Amino acid sequence: MHLIIHRGTHEIGGSCIELQTETATILIDFGLPLSGEYRSDDVKKKSKQQLLREGLLPDIDGLYDNPAFDAIFISHAHQDHYGLLSFVHPDIPIYMSRGTKELINVSYTFNQSNCDLKNIRTVDSWKTFVVKDIKVTPYLVDHSGFDAMAFLIEADGKRLFYTGDFRGHGRKKVLFDAIIKKPIKNIDFLIMEGTMLSREDEECRTEKDIEKEMTALLKSTGKLTLLSCSSQNIDRIVSAYRACMKTDTLLVLDPYTAYVLYALKDIAKGVPQYDWGGKMRIFFIPNKYTGKVLNEKGMYRFGKAKITKEEVFSLGHKMLVKDSFTMRSILRNKRLLSGSTLIYSQWEGYFREQEVFWKESKVEVVKLHASGHAYLRDLVKFVNALKPKNIIPIHTENADKYGVYFKTNIVMLEDGKKHEL
Repeated sequence: MHLIIHRGTHEIGGSCIELQTETATILIDFGLPLSGEYRSDDVKKKSKQQLLREGLLPDIDGLYDNPAFDAIFISHAHQDHYGLLSFVHPDIPIYMSRGTKELINVSYTFNQSNCDLKNIRTVDSWKTFVVKDIKVTPYLVDHSGFDAMAFLIEADGKRLFYTGDFRGHGRKKVLFDAIIKKPIKNIDFLIMEGTMLSREDEECRTEKDIEKEMTALLKSTGKLTLLSCSSQNIDRIVSAYRACMKTDTLLVLDPYTAYVLYALKDIAKGVPQYDWGGKMRIFFIPNKYTGKVLNEKGMYRFGKAKITKEEVFSLGHKMLVKDSFTMRSILRNKRLLSGSTLIYSQWEGYFREQEVFWKESKVEVVKLHASGHAYLRDLVKFVNALKPKNIIPIHTENADKYGVYFKTNIVMLEDGKKHEL
């Protein structure tokens, strides 16, 4: 079997792995790079030929024209793992979890990506399937990306385990603990992400910590509170909802976030919904997302949970409001931001673009965030449990540190180079 990591040996994001056996060729993840000058808008604006010349699209024979791949496996619905799928030849089947499919479709519906999914085959966790001479077993993992999967690949007498993005401190921590308690055996090659090796000193907060700290803040504050987090970070939305329930605080969401939650209602019964007892309300802010939701068949149901501007302005301190550019502008124009509190619950890097606004608006910023990726302590625990014969670094800026922390053979690869396993 041959392995080519087309992107990801020395960077976070843009993961793309090719595996070749005697009869089959597969791709695992096909993501948009996070580093450099490229963003999702570039995928929409530029042609395939331009992106190939510029290096955003890897030059992979049989992926775009004259299809030669038997399957593509997508680990989860973050664009650094699926964001280039729109260029793939439509005859190539794409395998992913049901939740991943729903979230990618939501992103397409709201014009956040141009991935209009075709030829999709959904797979179930822990149920093995076969692609020619390759046996694949998906494993549900704990990650900030909903319904994320790792993949056990068996072919040519070798066993590979690709972690995708994972962690051991979220709401699905039990999945991580289960692998530690009953580890997958006889792993020849562990292809493991190491995002947090570049932030190894970061405080190890758990999702339970976030909920607890949100609850304490909502109990103590008598001010309007805003929440800045990704609408697709379901664990974080659940933490906010639970904190609101414990403090009799109204959770106010935008229509896009409500749409995301509704899209997952049949997949995970614990995802909070707009009609759960009146403690979640929807503010129809005037933007493109609101219009999109209103134009979607059946989405007028959110009108039952509508909260008006007047209610928002009068309730004030009794609310936790999901932050958005339009919402914060409305509140500032009404002079309601000054003296309020922002719970910032995303990667620190995004905050730099907003810092001046919050400071000028005299908003107290409280940073409560737990990473979507495994902390160093859990990476070590994971490797010690699985005892792989070899580790291949991916999704990391610090591949050189693997040899320091993990006492097994480290196979250092370079992007685009074929390696015989």
